Amino acid sequence: MPENILEIEHLSLSIFERQIINDISFGVKDKKITCLVGESGSGKSLTMASVLGLLPDGAVISPESRIKFNGKNIFSVYQDPINSFNYSVRVGKQLYRMAKGYRNTSRKEFDKGISEVLTRLRFTDPASTLAKYPFELSGGMLQRLMIACGIYVAPSLIIADEPTTALDVSIQKEIMRELRAINHELDISIIVVTHDFGVVAELADEVVVMHNGVLVESGDVFQLFDNPREGYTKALLEASFKEAYL
Repeated sequence: MPENILEIEHLSLSIFERQIINDISFGVKDKKITCLVGESGSGKSLTMASVLGLLPDGAVISPESRIKFNGKNIFSVYQDPINSFNYSVRVGKQLYRMAKGYRNTSRKEFDKGISEVLTRLRFTDPASTLAKYPFELSGGMLQRLMIACGIYVAPSLIIADEPTTALDVSIQKEIMRELRAINHELDISIIVVTHDFGVVAELADEVVVMHNGVLVESGDVFQLFDNPREGYTKALLEASFKEAYL
């Protein structure tokens, strides 16, 4: 396996001729957690949408852009888990449909396997949870179910877009603990898209900082925290630490 599971070279993207991402290049190391960090509007989510081929109307990628994925498959966990589910279908059935896109499994095999994962993630009654409709579960519970499905299908790469936003602190910590466990125990590479350097401090091996569609700096998390090179990165770090102590 190459050192980088994902390589992005000279990515530029415009929407209705307005430049959004400007010639960014970086690699995502295999079996590591990489945090793509920046304020809202920095272009980080659109960068991941480019990787997934899920671009909004009017979006155009420049012909010079190169995206190379060196793994088998990618599983995505989105910021608002409610939008990942159909309210009229039980969650177990929907998770099974997702899993079928990654591995050939019967519903009986899936129920057994996903229940084992949910038990590990401290769900007290997996069968009851899988039988519920999305509106019967909290946002944090739905997010954990998506992560459980990611563990079950064991992809090469998980992309988690703001996975802790709008969740209470205890659920945030639980989700970050689960992401670390996926990475350490299953060697699954993870990209976490976030605006929060607290999340970066908890999770990241590598960090990529974006601002206004430009890559500001990237590197090892310890190096970046100890010696940020760019003023924008320093400002983000200072703002995160001030917020943490307020």
